[in-house]
Amino acid sequence: MFRGQEIQPIIKKIFGEVRNYLTGEQVQVNCPKCQEEEGLAYPDDKFNLEINTTKRVFRCWKCDEPKFSGSLGRLIKTYGSNVDYALYKDYIGQFTNMVYSPDEDEDEQQFVVLPEEMILFSKMDTSNHEHLKAYTYLIVDRKLTNEQILKYRLGFCLTGKYAGRIIIPSYDNEGKLIYFVSRAFWSGLKPPYLNPKVDKDKIIFNEGYINWDSTVYLVEGVFDMFTLVNAVPQLGKTISKKMFYKLKEKKPNIVIALDPDAKKNAIEMFQKLSAIYVGEEEKIKFLNITGKYDIDEIRRYLGKSEIISKLYDAGKLEVEDYFMLKRGKSYGKNGKRRISYK
Repeated sequence: MFRGQEIQPIIKKIFGEVRNYLTGEQVQVNCPKCQEEEGLAYPDDKFNLEINTTKRVFRCWKCDEPKFSGSLGRLIKTYGSNVDYALYKDYIGQFTNMVYSPDEDEDEQQFVVLPEEMILFSKMDTSNHEHLKAYTYLIVDRKLTNEQILKYRLGFCLTGKYAGRIIIPSYDNEGKLIYFVSRAFWSGLKPPYLNPKVDKDKIIFNEGYINWDSTVYLVEGVFDMFTLVNAVPQLGKTISKKMFYKLKEKKPNIVIALDPDAKKNAIEMFQKLSAIYVGEEEKIKFLNITGKYDIDEIRRYLGKSEIISKLYDAGKLEVEDYFMLKRGKSYGKNGKRRISYK
């Protein structure tokens, strides 16, 4: 029996004929979206809608603009009955190795496309001065390697909305683009970062590159990702909801490595993750970064040896760390008692 097999009868009830029914985690049904868009009275019998009942995701290989894909729960919620959806959630809750988050099933989809003007560094013109300026920014200023530039499919723009910016794309575990960060390399260009308007709580940056069986580093900015192998940028000082639920499911070893000015946030993150690592708290470590440099700047200005030294010091919270959090959360500006974090 494979994980998610219990869900397939619900799919059959909603969509009728199911290919690969109860024989594997990947099944195919006729796409209701195709049927709607083509005005058909009956399904088209092309079985373009593919569903993975283990990963609980779906995608239609025909629906293109916009792509019809997302969580299985959202698909069942949209095309099934209230009973179907309730039964689906009940099944997910019954099996301890299947972690369920209601956020998976929200109706809103987020579609991101790379700028049309983006030029991949793998296709840059080495005789073009502006191309070399973008390349120099990454190699000299950011001290990235050619291997990193190619691996993460980095690019740049010279025209359009993102002109003068490096483009760092993010792909999910299906290879689908879910986000990108753009960083100015032209001098004086403001703001330094210009990114798509996407709910960052719903993404795990470059999830497709993450090895959940190895130590996962939680970092703040996207350039920190190039410093630590298997690092996931949170694109801010708090952990995203999707990342939280993924860690709850996978339970990898974790090192929290936020910027020096985010120590309180790192302590809060440590405590939040401890709540889902009950009995396995030793898997969580905290990297106390002090001084003016973040993890990326330490690598660039002080060298990799300093990064390694810092990692050796990663460990549990100290007593003063707990007091620091309490001092920051106990009272408001007016001196009145506030509810403290657990």
